[in-house]
Amino acid sequence: MKNSAGQLEVVVARSAGTCFGVEAAIELAEQHRQPILGPIVHNPQIVNNLAEKGIPILERYQDLEKVNNMGFKEVVITAHGYPKGLKESLKQKGIQFHDATCPVLLKWVYGKIRTFEEKGFRIILVGNPNHAEIIASRSYGNGIQVVYSKEDVDKLPEYSGKTVAICQTTITKEKFQQLVNYIRETKYPEMRAIDTRCKPVKNQQQAVEDLAQWVDAILIIGGFNSSNTTNLANLAKKYLPKHTYHIDSPDLIQSDWLQNIEHLGIGAGTSTPKSQINDVQQRIAEVYSGKVVFRREGKAGEILDGDFTPEDEV
Repeated sequence: MKNSAGQLEVVVARSAGTCFGVEAAIELAEQHRQPILGPIVHNPQIVNNLAEKGIPILERYQDLEKVNNMGFKEVVITAHGYPKGLKESLKQKGIQFHDATCPVLLKWVYGKIRTFEEKGFRIILVGNPNHAEIIASRSYGNGIQVVYSKEDVDKLPEYSGKTVAICQTTITKEKFQQLVNYIRETKYPEMRAIDTRCKPVKNQQQAVEDLAQWVDAILIIGGFNSSNTTNLANLAKKYLPKHTYHIDSPDLIQSDWLQNIEHLGIGAGTSTPKSQINDVQQRIAEVYSGKVVFRREGKAGEILDGDFTPEDEV
């Protein structure tokens, strides 16, 4: 049933959708068409599209021992990275791997781990210990401690040497800063801290936070298992606690979400393809009975001149 209303302005955040690392990972998977050790990115639509093309999607860690038995001689490693020891195990088994690990992880995060360890620092990694990125990242150092809550910090051992905190590339700035402050207050007063969030994540988080402060409601598009998309939704909820909607499909949009609002924001995670954003825009146009105007937010929060249709790239 269509909503009866006047004009609805739909504004896409100035930074939204897939980043260069995700796009490169998808391209690599499609190029080699070999089994992927886990979801290439945390977006069901992308994973399903690859599966429909006949590319096997294996369990990230559990199927490693089965790869030889399945007759596979090549595999693809996902954008989140893969533990160093398991990569070495693949080599020992004579299995070639095509590495789709995000360049930010390979060059920035792993690079920071190596550099600081060489300088004698103990490393604290701030992030979700169960996330594939953290599981992989901590394997590139020696004795890296992972914290994601104050309770984790309380369990850190006494240590008087040099320490440095780096973070999961998709964590929010606020959470990273809160935990860094708590570590300094309770454990290591002189600890250094390096913000290793990737630039696309930083840009999207700031864009969503800015947009959520003036629209009436906001849709955050991306997988429910996506860390960066979930964080975008949490940021938006600070300003729109009752009108932030995290969706992974346009079919989830409800017409009553669009009632009595004039401005609807759209944000999307780094694993959300532009086509999925366009599908959501198209669905909004279908369920809203009044006029829908689609716009895009500019660099400083201004609205860029000119309307565009849902089919246009945003």
